[in-house]
Amino acid sequence: MADDKVMPNEKNIKINYLKTGDFREIACDGVLGGPTPQGKVWLAFYTERFPMPQVVEHLLVEGLREGELSVGGEPVVIQSREGIIRNVEFGVYMSVTAAEQLRDWLIDQLKNNPGKSK
Repeated sequence: MADDKVMPNEKNIKINYLKTGDFREIACDGVLGGPTPQGKVWLAFYTERFPMPQVVEHLLVEGLREGELSVGGEPVVIQSREGIIRNVEFGVYMSVTAAEQLRDWLIDQLKNNPGKSK
C-alpha cells in the first residue's frame, strides 16, 4: 500500500509501526460493506461457521460411587440456530484513496503469491 517512490527534492522519512494492546489477528472468510454517507468506504470482516447448539439433552447415568452422576450417550439437540453463522469480527472505515491503495496492494499481493490457485 505504501508508495515507495520519493520525489527528488524530498527527504526520506522513517515510519515506525507499533501494535496497540488491542491488536489481534483473526481468520477472515469474507467481507461486506459499502459507501458511507460521508463518502468513505466501510468494510466489515467476518468468519463463518455452523451454529453451536444452545441447549442439548443427555442421558443421565448414575456413577459407580454413591451419589455420583454423569452424562452418557449421544446428546440430543433441543435448541439451536439454523443456517450458517457469520460472526462479524470488526469494521473498518477508510477514505476512497485508502480503499484504492488497498485494492492496488491486494492485486499486487495476488499477482506475486506463489501459492495462489488458478
